[in-house]
Amino acid sequence: MNFIRILAHFEDLIVAHILRQPGFHRAVGKIQRSVDDLRYGRNPDEPLRPGEATEEQKAPIGTGPGGSAQQGGSFMTHFMQELRNQARGVPTPDEKQ
Repeated sequence: MNFIRILAHFEDLIVAHILRQPGFHRAVGKIQRSVDDLRYGRNPDEPLRPGEATEEQKAPIGTGPGGSAQQGGSFMTHFMQELRNQARGVPTPDEKQ
């Protein structure tokens, strides 16, 4: 029984040490910010984060280059359609002119 108390006390010391570290709180803040961005979208009133202005912006899922919507809806659908067209020798819609 005494060993369990020592182990619990040691665990409390480790947790207290981790909670005193500013790096831990920064990491938790970044995780919380990314979860909030995924759940609720980016806050337009929030300033750009460091390095974000020069970072290449990611298009939303289901959109093609330049933000245009794809006909297939997903990458795999578009990819499979492209493979079928190549096997048949049919030009892709982009190549038709």
